[in-house]
Amino acid sequence: MSRTNQVDVLSHVGPGTKVGELFRSVWLPALLSAQLPKPGCAPVRLKLLGEELLAFRSGNGQVGIVQANCAHRLAPLFYGRVEEQGIRCAYHGWLYDKSGQCLDMQNESDKAVCTKVKIKSYTAAEQADVIWVYMGQDAPPELPKFPWMGLPKSQRNATVWIQESNWLQGMEGELDSSHVSILHTNPATMATSPVHQHYSASDLSPKLYAKNTAIGVLAIARRNAERQFYWRVSQFMVPAFSSIPSADFPIGGRAFIPIDDHNTYTWDFNYYDKGDLPEAFLDYVGKGLAFPPESTYQPFKLNTGAIIDTYVPVRTAQNNYLINREGQSLSSPTGIHGLNDQDRAMQEGMLALEGSSGRIVDRGKEFLVNADIGIVRARRRILDIVQDDASLAKFKQTIKDGTAYAARPLDVVSEHGELDAFLTQHDGQLTPKREAA
Repeated sequence: MSRTNQVDVLSHVGPGTKVGELFRSVWLPALLSAQLPKPGCAPVRLKLLGEELLAFRSGNGQVGIVQANCAHRLAPLFYGRVEEQGIRCAYHGWLYDKSGQCLDMQNESDKAVCTKVKIKSYTAAEQADVIWVYMGQDAPPELPKFPWMGLPKSQRNATVWIQESNWLQGMEGELDSSHVSILHTNPATMATSPVHQHYSASDLSPKLYAKNTAIGVLAIARRNAERQFYWRVSQFMVPAFSSIPSADFPIGGRAFIPIDDHNTYTWDFNYYDKGDLPEAFLDYVGKGLAFPPESTYQPFKLNTGAIIDTYVPVRTAQNNYLINREGQSLSSPTGIHGLNDQDRAMQEGMLALEGSSGRIVDRGKEFLVNADIGIVRARRRILDIVQDDASLAKFKQTIKDGTAYAARPLDVVSEHGELDAFLTQHDGQLTPKREAA
């Protein structure tokens, strides 16, 4: 692929960009319901796809996601008062509802002026303790039918934090199966064993495959398992969702939602079909060993100047991810504490393009090998979808009823060593069934 495709198309997500339009065609997780815990609570500053936004829960309980600044003098609405019908700017008292419509102006006697003022707003929906946003201009599709969306709260969880890099670095890490056996595995403790069978630690050179699906790409790793084969199949779902298999722990997955070209909201979703989330899993997660990293909820000033309210990892590039070079961590020989801390240390520190504030990888200097087949396939898949209006329209039709996102990953030992035979055997477990019209 050309340097122009990799950088100018894939990395940029602002208004008017091809990949930005792709992200605006799907429902995106915007914030946790817990960030707006009750009617009338403090609003939350967001930035999504390069746009500064504000989320609030009005006194009547409705969620609004609107532009961050008042139409009048462009003062920040964050410092305003949340009222029964919406949010009122603190500067001159202009009140906006969830649709962005101005309802009142305390410094203007002609109330008819209100009808002429409307700030940008986006459609919001709330499900599974997540507030979703649709940033497209046309009618939204149905909410994605991820397998965890309808489960009881005790069987799922969702978390979010900031990653200080372009979204693509994080997403591509989900498709890189070979790094798991190297970066994340401490042979002395096998801390990853509830997620991976022990073959991941014994076979460091898996045979890797990639196969297109209706919604994205299957990233497939085959390892030797005595006289059989250990298969792990991850689902990449366009534009930036993943579903990752697990040997015993709950199934996980991420979403890499661009804040702007330089920063990313990383989401982690877990679900357990067998019952409540296991205590061992909750303990593992609570120690910051997996996802999310140990974080604090706080205002955070982006390198681009905007302030957002989000979960900020304790271990960052500024403190060298608190690496302990004297000994191994519980989850890696690196001495870096948790799986995501390890990932971010690699992804936030990649050689960057000049002028990108160290945030966008200079992919023209990569030396890709066979192990990168999933990454290459996903890049091509996205480029094919955003190629023109017709290809994007076809994708929108694919996701219209939300069923395509019901894809599941797979972790299994099989007697089949050939890809086609293996996929034929397990097709029903990997491909979601379409809903009847």
